[in-house]
Formats: sequence, C-alpha cells, structure tokens
Amino acid sequence: MFSDKNLKIVKVLVLLAASLTLVVATAALGKAALVCTTVPTSRGTLTTAAIDQASGTIDATNCDIGDYIISSMSVSSLTVHDANQYGIFVDSGLGSITVSITGATISNIGAHTGTAFTPNGVQTGIGIIYDSGAGGPTAYGSITFSSVTAYQKGGIEVNRNSNVTATNNTVTGLGPVPFIAQNGIEYARDAAGIIRGNTVSGNFYTGGTGLLANGSPCGGAFPACPPGRQYVSCGILLVLIDPNNIQRGQNDVSNGNQRNYAVVTDSPLD
Repeated sequence: MFSDKNLKIVKVLVLLAASLTLVVATAALGKAALVCTTVPTSRGTLTTAAIDQASGTIDATNCDIGDYIISSMSVSSLTVHDANQYGIFVDSGLGSITVSITGATISNIGAHTGTAFTPNGVQTGIGIIYDSGAGGPTAYGSITFSSVTAYQKGGIEVNRNSNVTATNNTVTGLGPVPFIAQNGIEYARDAAGIIRGNTVSGNFYTGGTGLLANGSPCGGAFPACPPGRQYVSCGILLVLIDPNNIQRGQNDVSNGNQRNYAVVTDSPLD
C-alpha cells in the first residue's frame, strides 16, 4: 500500500517526466512545441504547454493550460498566450505551495478555432488561477504588476481556500459582449487575501440570461428575467466567501465594467 506521501511523490515524478519529455521535444524542434502534456489537476485531467516555467514565453496553442505550477516558486516576466482554459494555473492539489507571480503578461485565454482566439459562453478561459480543488491544501502567493487581457471568463481567479495578494495589476476584459458574463478579479469559495491598486476594465455582459430564485433559467428562449436575476459582469467579484477575509482598496474599476463590485457571501453573519 502506498502512503499519501508516496502517492504525492509518484504524482510529482510523473509530472516532471512529462515536463522533461516536452522540453526535449521542444529543443529538437528548435521552436515552440505544439504537443501538449496531459496532467491530472484538481480540476480534472487537462493538457499543458509547460510545467513550473518561471520566465520566458509560452505559446499554449492547442493546450488547455499555458503554465501548470505545482511547486513553490517565483515567476517573473513570463508571457503566456492562447491557452484554451487557463493561462497560469497554480494548483496546490498535491500539497500546500507558495507561488509569487510578477510582471506576467497573459492574453488570448479561452476557446480557439484553429489558432484564432474565438471566445464563447463556456465558463472557462481564465488568465491566472490559484486553486486546490474541494478540500485541498492551501495555495498561497501573490500576483503583482501583471497584465491580463483578452480572456474568456475571468482575468484573475483565487478559488477555494487559497490565500493570495493581488496588487498593481491591469486586467482588461473584452468590452460589451452578449455571450458571457466576464469578471475581472474574482475571489471565491472561502478564498482570502488582498486586492489593492489594480486597474480593472472592460467587463460587460449585454445578454439577458440568468436564473430565477428556484434555479430555473430565464432570459433568451425562457421567460424574461425579473430585475436582479439576469447575469452581470463585475470588475471585482467576491462570491461565497467571508468578506472580512478580503482586504481591498485603491482599485480603479471605473472604466467599462457593468458592475464595479459585487459580494455574495456564504454566512448569515456577514
């Protein structure tokens, strides 16, 4: 029988072996590899263009993830573009990690037709995400002085019980679109941290679909949504969290967001 520790070691070795294979293939080609590596993540089995890459440029065309990070590390001046689901995915599913991201440039994250970025209404396409899966270890870290643009669903997402500081970043949505409710920065499901000094713009949903109080759909082909039941986009969204665990201030959300802020809590005492 394997212990939990041994299982973790095996998983890490598998991921490192996959990463080495991808690096060798890239070197042999002398250019960005178009082959993606399959990895077991806390969000299911996905493919990635790189694992634990700290700098440089990642062309993630045809891959679900640009940079899949499973180790404590510092990421600096990394450029990631054209991943189908996540630009940088910090995943603590294998164990608690701390990852700092500084000066990253993330773009064109979401659905593609061939090599063209063609965003749609699927609820993926996130520039930078910290996550651990349900009940997983904590992902700690910081995102500073980074630029996230042209994403499908969200610019920066801090999920589950992750604890992340997001400061002095520029997050720019697609502007008014009818197919998805984008959010610039989202902290969700008991996440904690600091959101300060960010410039968030261009998140605006022009569609009219949503949910009624009983969970049934409204808008579009269904009955019209009453006020407050249609989906909206937000510059900064706090959902299913204790807002006392989030420090925020000095963020500029004044340009082109449908809602500047929204808070959805999970406690009757909030």
